Amino acid sequence: MSTFTIRISSSATNAAGSAFGQQPDQGAPSYFDVVITGSSNPELPNGVYDGFCLNPQAGIQLVTDYTSQNYAGNAAASYVPIGFNNLSQAQVDQINWLLSQNFTSDAKYASQFNYGEVQTAIWKLLDFSDAAINATPQQYLTDNFRNLVNVGDINFLVDSARAAVASGNGVLPKDAFFSTIIDPAGNVQPLIIQLQTAKLGNFVWQDNDADGVQDAGEAGVDRVVVELYDGSGNFITSTLTGDDFSTAAVEHGFYQFAGLKAGDYQVKFVAPTYSFTVQNANGNGSDAVDSDADATTGLSQVVTLAHGESNQTIDAGLIVPTPATSSISGFVYCDDNNDGIKQGTDVGLGGVTVLLTGSDNQGNPVNISVLTNPDGSYSFTGLAAGNYTVTEVTQPADKLDGKDTAGSTPGSVAGNEVISSIVLGAGEASINNNFGEILP
Repeated sequence: MSTFTIRISSSATNAAGSAFGQQPDQGAPSYFDVVITGSSNPELPNGVYDGFCLNPQAGIQLVTDYTSQNYAGNAAASYVPIGFNNLSQAQVDQINWLLSQNFTSDAKYASQFNYGEVQTAIWKLLDFSDAAINATPQQYLTDNFRNLVNVGDINFLVDSARAAVASGNGVLPKDAFFSTIIDPAGNVQPLIIQLQTAKLGNFVWQDNDADGVQDAGEAGVDRVVVELYDGSGNFITSTLTGDDFSTAAVEHGFYQFAGLKAGDYQVKFVAPTYSFTVQNANGNGSDAVDSDADATTGLSQVVTLAHGESNQTIDAGLIVPTPATSSISGFVYCDDNNDGIKQGTDVGLGGVTVLLTGSDNQGNPVNISVLTNPDGSYSFTGLAAGNYTVTEVTQPADKLDGKDTAGSTPGSVAGNEVISSIVLGAGEASINNNFGEILP
């Protein structure tokens, strides 16, 4: 916290000759511009900021100097000195998410939202009644009646802020001073201002054709961990992919880091059940729709953000790895000495039907039969991990049952011509599941 001087101006009431309605701020003409001077706090440098009111029932004079103090805008305790004794942390988080989207200035929203709609949404999130809000002079919210404050837009902003925070996806700015509360001396209007407004993000998708480019019909992947680092490799925060709560459509695979200072950043995608697709396909000629994740580390390139910049090109394409397949094999043979061991002189018996039954580890039933080769060998390939049984279905006409032998993986001889409980892991080969036959 520090002590400094503020002066408030408004585009709705500025005197002639002072760029009426076009005051300098963080992105778009605002209801209030807050001019800070005499600050010794490096997190709150002197300058001009967008300011939002926190109490529609309190007043503040324009073009007047106030001695002020500041509190971190992301902590519920900071709101107690300005009269919000029962404000929940969830409400504080909702206000911070709302500010970090830059609804009034980001080109993503195509000027759909104006300052008065964001301001009114803040008051509603603070639980002020419609009567208290409507008592505010409307020229301030409408920029001297040049903007239309739409009730539907206000409700959308309120609902979106609540849904974003409730998602648990890590949607909040990391820095404690993304926003700060300005408390002017005296019983006047407390303000909240934005300090860091850059954004970095976009999309994680399943690259079905593994070409490194987002194609129509390739779906976003939710619940992927995305980590943010500074340009020196220091971890800042993480989020999860999911819906973009700032838009009306329900989306998948979206992520966003908002409320960032100008500087260098790097994104890391963490998706252990996937592999990454081609990085920078087409030599960055398709940067908005290609994958930026390194195939080994999941790291993007280092991205430099200017103050207020929104970079929505850092994407990751994921590929579902082909699972390793398993196999079961063995022989049907004439066991000359009936010892249950296939030796080099024992002759294989071809044309014998062998049946594989059981289920894979997803519970899918398996029922496959093959004929033994002329050398007596058989095999079942392309199997998923699971629990299987092999049965010698046909009995050679001139032979009697001999000894059967379970193979190289767990299994047991369950009776004449049956080897059961062959437990396979992914990519595992069970060999020498053999059926011995003897002469009469």
